[in-house]
Amino acid sequence: MIKQYLTNTKILSLAFLRNKETVFYVLVLPLLFMLIFGSLYSNGEGQQQARVLLYFEETAAVDRTEIEEVINANQSMSYQHIDSLEVGEQLLRDYEAEILLRVSETELEFSFNPARIQDNPALEQQSRTIARELDMRYYGLEEYLQTEIIDAGDHAGTSQFLSLFPGLIALGLASSGLFVIVELFIYYREKGVLKRMAASPLNRNSFTFALISSRMPASLLSTALILLASRFIFNVSFTINWFLFIPYILIGTVIMMGLGALITLFTTTSDSGFQAASILLTVMIFFSGIYFPIEFLPSYFQQVSRFLPLTYLARGLQQIMGVSPLNPASLAVETGGLFILSIVLIYAVSQKSSWVAE
Repeated sequence: MIKQYLTNTKILSLAFLRNKETVFYVLVLPLLFMLIFGSLYSNGEGQQQARVLLYFEETAAVDRTEIEEVINANQSMSYQHIDSLEVGEQLLRDYEAEILLRVSETELEFSFNPARIQDNPALEQQSRTIARELDMRYYGLEEYLQTEIIDAGDHAGTSQFLSLFPGLIALGLASSGLFVIVELFIYYREKGVLKRMAASPLNRNSFTFALISSRMPASLLSTALILLASRFIFNVSFTINWFLFIPYILIGTVIMMGLGALITLFTTTSDSGFQAASILLTVMIFFSGIYFPIEFLPSYFQQVSRFLPLTYLARGLQQIMGVSPLNPASLAVETGGLFILSIVLIYAVSQKSSWVAE
């Protein structure tokens, strides 16, 4: 039985490498998404560029030093003094600055580039903060309540940028496990491969274990590529709990195999099976919190995400990689329940379903 298991594992692993479409989904697609969305999020959040504020005072009676002190207190803003409003307006139009501040003895006037539709609300809020601080200094007022921001933990944070990478690793696991059951137990059955295997002395248990083991190297390789790319391309590192991380990668692959097994119970042809798996993968990509937090979705889509295994895989990886606080009880219950259900589904498909095309 052990010899059969090792032989089948080798054959199934080589079959994965020969399937160019599957290799693309498992190894290439997560990297492409990382390059696209990682570049967008790193500019917007991970490596945010300082906002440039231009200011011009119309009268010498304005205290320039005090204005610069207030701007410096806003750590997300850098400033540049200009000698004319025309120069400042041109810099706004050329996207070389984001705010233009005109200061007179009785008035503060802020100008924005109207093309920056997404950024202007935040810029307006920062402008109001500067104006309020200057007013308080002018009238000699002090804040009634002092605001203090405290870091609540030593984990990497829950930013959208950092959450992207655990989600992409989960996507690699989904691609690795989802299609393998559909491929073997529908496509191979249609081609008569399973019929010939059933007529041989093949032990179905050894074949099932070999099937599960054959995709583990692909999942580990996909994970390693994401971690290496995140480190060397985006200079991002994680505080990974390695004691949980490696087993979770393997368990996550089995969970996605279970979802593939579920698909085979409701599809009869390879075309319908692959289409159902592709559609389900697309739905999970957008509604499982990979590219943006689930809280950003409408309430009815948030309910949909609760029925998608990729939601729990992405959340579990975020905890294990230090992106969000680790909740051992919740992680164990969610992962354990999905794993047991997946094993049952894989066993039902491999042992109880017919290996002969109808």
